[in-house]
Amino acid sequence: MTPRIKLGVVFSSLLFTLLLVVGAVLGRGEEKEGAYQPLSVYTQVLSRIKSDYVEDPDIGVVTRGAMQGLVEYLDPQSSYLTAEQYEELKKRASNPDGGSGLSSGMIVQKRGNYATVLSVLPGSPADGAGIRSGDLVEAVGGLSSRMMPPAYLQAVLSGKPGEPVELLVRSARQYDEPQEHALRRAKVELPDVSYRMLDDKVGYVDLDVVDEERIKQTAKALRQLTKQGAEKLVLDLRGNSIGKPAVGAALADLFVSEGRLASLKGQRRSEEVFQATPAVASDLPLVVLTDRPTSGAAEVAAAALLDLDRAQIAGERTYGLAAAQQTIELEGGAALILSVAKYYRADGEALHDSGVAPSLPIDPAELRRFRRLDGSDEEPPAEGSDEDPFLKKAFDFFAGEVEPVVEEAKAA
Repeated sequence: MTPRIKLGVVFSSLLFTLLLVVGAVLGRGEEKEGAYQPLSVYTQVLSRIKSDYVEDPDIGVVTRGAMQGLVEYLDPQSSYLTAEQYEELKKRASNPDGGSGLSSGMIVQKRGNYATVLSVLPGSPADGAGIRSGDLVEAVGGLSSRMMPPAYLQAVLSGKPGEPVELLVRSARQYDEPQEHALRRAKVELPDVSYRMLDDKVGYVDLDVVDEERIKQTAKALRQLTKQGAEKLVLDLRGNSIGKPAVGAALADLFVSEGRLASLKGQRRSEEVFQATPAVASDLPLVVLTDRPTSGAAEVAAAALLDLDRAQIAGERTYGLAAAQQTIELEGGAALILSVAKYYRADGEALHDSGVAPSLPIDPAELRRFRRLDGSDEEPPAEGSDEDPFLKKAFDFFAGEVEPVVEEAKAA
């Protein structure tokens, strides 16, 4: 066994013991002796590493790695940052994109060791390079993304317009051949809401960002579509991962006149409830389209509309990113970015991690064909085209040809 492999074993063991320590110390209802026993195990493991490992290990490096893994084990938005990483994060927060990484043209989110592209802004550097939702970012600036904390990964993608950034990306369509991309960051241009009439008097609204301005644009689009004779609506939230979760309740409120839309609560945070207001922008039959990258504000809206029986959800389960973060500065300049409260659905289930299951699911084989993940060399068809299985599912529902599985979706 090579030293590198052995060090990996050490890291895994240390991470496991740290998880036991946190679980024991923070656990409730345990006996005192049982709660502190893992501390003794941790001390023994650390002692044996120092005395018996094949070479003198850098305990500081191993411990930092274990701390990072420990925090990321909690959920995909929490981060442990070293002093150097935290300083870099604060520095990049002054960039025009606020340190979000949007100047590179995409939202990237870690889950485990994988950094997945959730969304790509149209016309952005990432879009021009052919990077697409679902691709994996293997490295940024020559550094592997696998050991980057989630918050730090977003920060290193951030920069001033014109500054270069080198990426190694593994495409979902050509997974075995990672590609190098040299991007030049640009000014952030968030796409506006687009809308149009489809066949059979169906109005179509495409929303890529959820913020106050786009909610106003959506309300205007709904009024225009009604004037044009729309009798049914499709709200496309695919790839929508930009927007604070709380704003998602305001999007749902355009379609709902009463009821509990969502709530936010945590161990030390009082519950905040988001209630619908009486006025609505549209009461037409509604289908919402979601895919795996749909997250944050968009999935808060989708969950509210489904749980209040206002809409059906066609597509895939959403990503599950809906939490409030808090930055906690530590001794020595390090920092924790922790999820301190989660957003909950109208039916009481947490959105974070679990996401929203569709009531009108699409067959995975059909999705692979649509995305050209089945080995085809052809360009995938555009969203909103006649070959779009998401839209087809919505039309099938409006025509009464498919039945929703609402209860299964809520329980999934």
